[in-house]
Amino acid sequence: MILRTSAAFPALLPASLLLAQPAASPAAPVASPSAAMQPSLESLKSAMGVTNVDRWKASNAIKGEASSNLRSIANDVTNTLPGLLSAADAAPSSAAKLLPAYRNADALYDVLLRVVVSAHLYAPADQSSALDQALHSLEDGRHTLADQLTQAAQSQDTQVARLQAALKAVPPPQPPPAPVQCAPAPPTRKKPATKAAAKPAPATGAAH
Repeated sequence: MILRTSAAFPALLPASLLLAQPAASPAAPVASPSAAMQPSLESLKSAMGVTNVDRWKASNAIKGEASSNLRSIANDVTNTLPGLLSAADAAPSSAAKLLPAYRNADALYDVLLRVVVSAHLYAPADQSSALDQALHSLEDGRHTLADQLTQAAQSQDTQVARLQAALKAVPPPQPPPAPVQCAPAPPTRKKPATKAAAKPAPATGAAH
């Protein structure tokens, strides 16, 4: 009798080997750009809610600059960045859609950094600490966007390389076959026109 090895083989393996085989785990889902930036934006909004520049021990010029930067940050977080993140969410594998959101987050980080530097010098400890935490959170979100942008660009480069290789593998089109030239037909010879036979003259009677 022939055993079915496909069914009997697993039963012959030691239990330790069967348990040692790793189970296939599904790939972890990648967070959308909006989800990646959400903790940073929440931390930033919270920090701006407790920041009161009037309590800073600084000159009016420094307070005015900090207030202007904070207004710019609030406008960006409320009006500009959400739209860019929504566009990136709609096409998370597109580097062209991720790039504007990353650039905006990068510029937002630079403006917040100037506020934090001034807060370390002139703001109360609670305000300085909140702004500092917001800066670190925004840095994490910015790095996450940078990673997603890099992955999207690499994926697109891979697709372009595959398409180029596929195009090179396609044989070039063959030229159409030359038309067959037929030999010219021999000229037809006209038959000479036949002359009508002359009718014999009628015989005249003999003279008597």
